[in-house]
Amino acid sequence: MIRDKAVFIKLIHLHLSDQQLYDSAVSVFESSACSCPFCKAKGRFKQIKPYDRHMISVNEGVRTDKVLSVHRFLCESCGHTHALLPDILIPFGSYSLRFVLTVLEGYLNRPGSVADYCESWQIAVSTLYGWIHLFATHYNAWCQILDQIAWVCSDALKAVSQSQAFPSGFLSRFGFSFLQAAKPSPSIRWQFPDRRRRHSST
Repeated sequence: MIRDKAVFIKLIHLHLSDQQLYDSAVSVFESSACSCPFCKAKGRFKQIKPYDRHMISVNEGVRTDKVLSVHRFLCESCGHTHALLPDILIPFGSYSLRFVLTVLEGYLNRPGSVADYCESWQIAVSTLYGWIHLFATHYNAWCQILDQIAWVCSDALKAVSQSQAFPSGFLSRFGFSFLQAAKPSPSIRWQFPDRRRRHSST
């Protein structure tokens, strides 16, 4: 896949929708200036038929469901095909990065139970806790040891959502995307600390 940097500063509270961010990133993408992620050949992309991808996002505090037409490219050097995914999208999942960060931020300030909160966003409790564990693990991999966290917190969310370094810097450093649940490639040998702990669901 081709990961393209989109606007990320203050992502949670940005007035542009994820659809607008996606359209903006795709419109300025120049395949001639991009290298193949597989063979590293530059300027050898040929655009081919796109495919549809479901995107669950948030707009003005409300969950939205969109279908995106994802651009695809064939590398004429090695024959591999690649999808163009701006970094507002998390690979191998339907939820946008803004949606996940918004849900995590709201989790810290929820008025009721975790179950009720998850129901309001139409997600499973296990999905929420999976995101919390992923966030803490990936955040700790990125930060210095003195800044590491054991659970999601407002300071860490703020640091991530207001940094220009995320998520493209994370991808460059580790070879997979921030909050990507799929296992990294076998060639990636980075080991993350396991800081999981049990929490009440209320």
